[in-house]
Amino acid sequence: MAISSKIAGNAPSRILRSVGGLAAHRAAARDRRHTDSPHGLRIAAIDIGTNSLHMVAVEVTEQLGFRVLSSEKEMTQLGASALVRHVLPRSAMNHTLSVLGRYAHIARNLACDRILAYATSAVRESINGGDFVEAAKTRLGMDVHVISTQEEARLIYLAVRQGLAIEDQPVLIVDIGGGSAEFIVATAQRPLMLESRKTGASRLSQEFVHSDPISKSDLRALRKHLKKILSPICTRSRALKAGRIIGTSGTMENLAAMCIAQHGTEISRRRVLTFMTRDDFSSVYRRLLRSTLKDRLRLPGLDPNRAPQIVAGAVLVNYLFESLQVPLIEVSDRAMREGMIIDYMQTHWPKVRLSVEVRNPRRRSMIELGRRCNYDEKHARQVAALAVELFDQLKPLHRLGAAWREILEHAAMMHDIGWHIGHTGHHKHSYYLIKNGDLEGFSLLELDIIANIARYHRRAMPKKSHEDYMNLDPSDQRIVNLLAAVLRIAEALDRGHYGNIKAIKTVLRRNAVNFVVYYTDDPELELWAAQRKAEMFEQVYARKAIFTARSYRHRRSNKENIHDQPDPNRAS
Repeated sequence: MAISSKIAGNAPSRILRSVGGLAAHRAAARDRRHTDSPHGLRIAAIDIGTNSLHMVAVEVTEQLGFRVLSSEKEMTQLGASALVRHVLPRSAMNHTLSVLGRYAHIARNLACDRILAYATSAVRESINGGDFVEAAKTRLGMDVHVISTQEEARLIYLAVRQGLAIEDQPVLIVDIGGGSAEFIVATAQRPLMLESRKTGASRLSQEFVHSDPISKSDLRALRKHLKKILSPICTRSRALKAGRIIGTSGTMENLAAMCIAQHGTEISRRRVLTFMTRDDFSSVYRRLLRSTLKDRLRLPGLDPNRAPQIVAGAVLVNYLFESLQVPLIEVSDRAMREGMIIDYMQTHWPKVRLSVEVRNPRRRSMIELGRRCNYDEKHARQVAALAVELFDQLKPLHRLGAAWREILEHAAMMHDIGWHIGHTGHHKHSYYLIKNGDLEGFSLLELDIIANIARYHRRAMPKKSHEDYMNLDPSDQRIVNLLAAVLRIAEALDRGHYGNIKAIKTVLRRNAVNFVVYYTDDPELELWAAQRKAEMFEQVYARKAIFTARSYRHRRSNKENIHDQPDPNRAS
């Protein structure tokens, strides 16, 4: 029975089922024009902090570094009361989710391959932190990972090490966040100490600053608390011979900006923003201790959003200056979000390397899946090359556009990845892996069609009992039929997996297609396999398939143009 008769009577109600708007989605996906421009791997990293949300979107460069595409920051005050009450305010959660949604939209518009979202102390310590994570998943489809204090410190170390010249001499890296502060002693080779303490600027402000300006009693209590918490940290830092302090994140950046501003200049953003000397900081510090909130809102260099908590942060920095007796603190603009990028690159190194080799994001994603499945890449490339060559020469018959040529190529590249699960029924395994392999840059409809084309590269042709095929629209079933029939022949022509067939010439006639294959070695295996697999082609294209062979060396010596084709409408 012909395939066209097998799919006749397929009810639209079964195809559309119960999902509202599915028909419109499929139509939009079918009409989509691919505008993917070649680019490296793109990653967006979102740091969900106590006070603010930061996002950086980057592209991996050919030198295996990265360049920044976009940098975003917004104060959300997610931990406005969470650090004392351990509950995230509903209004702050909603605001943060709104910003997360906007960041995700920016990342998608930048064609980011991965969006990483990590939450720190505010979410980590709140009894409803799980509700926030679940809401991000439900509303935005975003996976938010709540990381440990040790992981937070490690990521900060990775960021600073990549952005600054750290030699063999240990350095102390201090990151003052909203809920916690991280203290890392490290060399260029490895971290020697990774510590986190609940001494973030927002937390200290909530717990100890109850007057405006800060009272002597509040200041005394805050200093006493910091000495108790940080004295062991400083003692260990001295024991590890950390002779240099590098500060990161908003509190440090704002204090450095204020130190620069008091000399009448503005800070310039670069890998190391600047440094603040002890003398410059002392001047700013004394001014902050005397200031009211209203005064601080007018201070040059200070972000007004940080005005309520900058005093507590400054008290912490002053403690470090006094305890460690350093002449200055360098301030870097690298922080946890860059560490997230670097960590992803290190833990996904094959993917990163591939992004340099293959600049097309969709093709890159496809090859990555194939390599994860240990596929025969040489065979896959040969079958794909033969398939697209056949597609081009058969265009007068199938009349499909260039977008479907790409779809066929992807299906051909992945047709055998089911071997990863097992040989028996590997075409069905290929379908499953394509559908569930986290391929990036493809619509759901495209994945449906690619998976079905790969599934029908061997064995049974489409039947009414094949639910995954029958769930496609009739027009999409037709695409699968046309392209799977071509893939079957292309796959057969590399039956031995050693690239014996070098080129194909198709001669289109009214009732037949003559496939002239050019070989370098005895082609009997390929001809036998192609003839066996021609049934689907003959049914779909309503033409008999005839296979003949010629020596590739003979073709080259005669300089024959294998793409010369007679008029398909002319009688033979």
